Amino acid sequence: MTDKIVAREAHIHGKLWDKLYDSYFSNPYLARDYVAVIIRAAYKCKPSVIVDLGGGTGFILEQLVAAGIAEDIRLVNMDESDAQLAMGRHPRITPRKGAIQSLRRTEIVKETESLMLICRSVLQYGGIFGQKPWLAHLRDQMKPGEWFVHQSGCSDDLEAALALDVLFEMMNVEKWVPHKEAFQELLTQAKFEVVDDFPMPPVGMPSDGLAIRYGVAPETLAKIKADLRRTCANRPDLFKLTPSGFTFNFPYRVFVCKAVA
Repeated sequence: MTDKIVAREAHIHGKLWDKLYDSYFSNPYLARDYVAVIIRAAYKCKPSVIVDLGGGTGFILEQLVAAGIAEDIRLVNMDESDAQLAMGRHPRITPRKGAIQSLRRTEIVKETESLMLICRSVLQYGGIFGQKPWLAHLRDQMKPGEWFVHQSGCSDDLEAALALDVLFEMMNVEKWVPHKEAFQELLTQAKFEVVDDFPMPPVGMPSDGLAIRYGVAPETLAKIKADLRRTCANRPDLFKLTPSGFTFNFPYRVFVCKAVA
């Protein structure tokens, strides 16, 4: 069964996805540091297979190929959306229908093979109650020493995390973005060692784009704008007014993780 948040966004999947938010999710320049750290991690652990969880159109895996990822590594793009998977064209990338919760190691690699997981802008879909069991499930599919590299919604401070979570709540979107310390604790509890982490450029979410993506009514956007003007008046890094409404910057952080016993 397709996640209800994914289903709500289905109308922007496929050809429209690459244009979303000024083409943030199809911009090689904005993805370069994330791609580079995946390449470095893969060089260290030499996985048999890399699975991109919620990999959408396959853009990140395509960037890995362009960056020279080892040819003997199999690449799997796993996503819930048929429209997203249909956009993939690269012969090295195998599409696979499914959600994070449906990942099964035995269906991806042989007993003697190794697995590496990556995902970009996906874990927030788990919401406040889903991220912990999602991470636990992923760890259960991995052996100690295998790597999980992800670019996830994550703020540097609690104030920013609260502002973003209130924004999602007002839009009736069940996503959740923790601050850095909380995310690190979630990863530790799931038996992942955070080997490295660093911030990535945020994605600017304009109010008109939010209306299209989530079907937010004009009166709701007006309430959100008023709330953000009050709570984020001193946070130009998060919120700014625009002629058409406002833009909120969604923060990202890359976590380079190793599964531990």
